[in-house]
Amino acid sequence: MLNQFLPMFFITFSVFALFFLCLGVGYLVKKQPLKGSCGGVANLMGDEFCQFCGNDPNKCDQMSNEKDAIGEKAKTLAKAV
Repeated sequence: MLNQFLPMFFITFSVFALFFLCLGVGYLVKKQPLKGSCGGVANLMGDEFCQFCGNDPNKCDQMSNEKDAIGEKAKTLAKAV
């Protein structure tokens, strides 16, 4: 029984570890919080608005664009120094 359990355990653990590694790399690249549908599960739990965008789906995109603009400005200033 143990001969069947250990390989399956290591395969399952490796898949989960790879999944979380990809999530971490994705977060480092995009610098955005993980988000689902606006108000999907939150509405079921009693929350009335999305904690990230306040039910404005364009707000998260706008904040991302502002962060990108600040990053570009920082790169420009770093090159000037």
